Order: sequence, then C-alpha cells, then structure tokens
Amino acid sequence: MRIRHGLLILLIALSLAGCVGLSAPFEDDFSDPASGWAAASHETHVRGYQGGQYLIQIDVPQQFVWAIAGRRYKDVSIGSQIRSEGITDNHYGLLCRYTEGNFYYFTISTDGYYGIFRRVGGGELESLSGSAMLRSSQIRTDGTANHMLAICEAQTLTLYVNGVLVSQVEDDALSKGDIGMAAGTLNQGGTVVWFDNFKADRPEGGE
Repeated sequence: MRIRHGLLILLIALSLAGCVGLSAPFEDDFSDPASGWAAASHETHVRGYQGGQYLIQIDVPQQFVWAIAGRRYKDVSIGSQIRSEGITDNHYGLLCRYTEGNFYYFTISTDGYYGIFRRVGGGELESLSGSAMLRSSQIRTDGTANHMLAICEAQTLTLYVNGVLVSQVEDDALSKGDIGMAAGTLNQGGTVVWFDNFKADRPEGGE
C-alpha cells in the first residue's frame, strides 16, 4: 500500500513538473496601461496603450513590429478584435510560441488576405499556408474590426477569422513560448492597427 501511495505521489509530482513555467489563461482589454505590454516610440513606428486599446502604428515600408505578453504557453488559443486604418498594403495578427525572435504568426491584411507564417533562426518569415497570402471573403475590408482566433495545439496551427476556419497547417519547429500581437508594412508605410479584447486560453476547438 505504501509503495502504491508513493508511486501515486511521484506521478502527480512529475505531472506538475511538466506544467512548471506555463502561464494561466489571460485576458486584457487594454484599459490598464500597466497590464504588462511594452510601449515604445521610434522614428519608424509607435506601439503602446491608447484609448483603451493597443496601438501599432508603422510609418515606413518593409517594417515588422510586435509586442509580447511576457507569458509562456505550449498549447494555446489566442483571440483579439483587430481593426486597421491607413494603407491596405499591410498585414497584422497574432503570435504564439515566441522565443528569442522565433514564433508562429497568424495574419490577415486590410485588403482581405490571410496566412500562417513561421520565423526560426532569426530569419525571414516563411509561409506555411501557401506560396503567398490567400484571399478570403470572411475578412472584413470596410474598416470594421475583424475577430482573429489563432490556435496552437501540438503540431496543428489553426486560424479562424470572424468565427470561420480559414487555414490549418502542421508544423513542429516550435513547441512553446510567449504570445503576442504584430503588424507590418510592405511597399508603403502608413498603417495603424488597433487591438482590443485580447484573450489567451486553452484550445477548445475553435469556437
């Protein structure tokens, strides 16, 4: 009996050890500027809290800017309401499994395209969902907010836009890391992206 009891304690301890360092579910409506996201102002871009939302503004072409939450997850579901202004030659979205500049990036554009990308080894963004970003009628292009939901579960990466599955890929390069938000410009500068009602939780199948 003592042996069984000791084995049970050991199994529980090992299970808990596997979860050490992983963060709890998290929500942020950006009403509190001290909730943990970094702010910065540069000649090329601005990011930070503004008016109860989180802003990423990029004034130059070929720029990619992100903000991370300072948390750590393995399997995670990340959602946010996101609205963009300015140029349509842009992209914006959500990050998972961020570690030292490596991450998965779930993105859409103001003119209605989407993609899932990977960055490893500090290199360029690599598309996992096709040779280029693809168009979807589920993406609102009238200036209203899009709800993005990115799910990183084991090797499966899934993107929902406004409640509809638009892309799902498999990749095993990254297993855990931080979560975040990002935006970028292509051939033109001048994009403004607003993030609101950010939520990170355990994956539950997309809805």
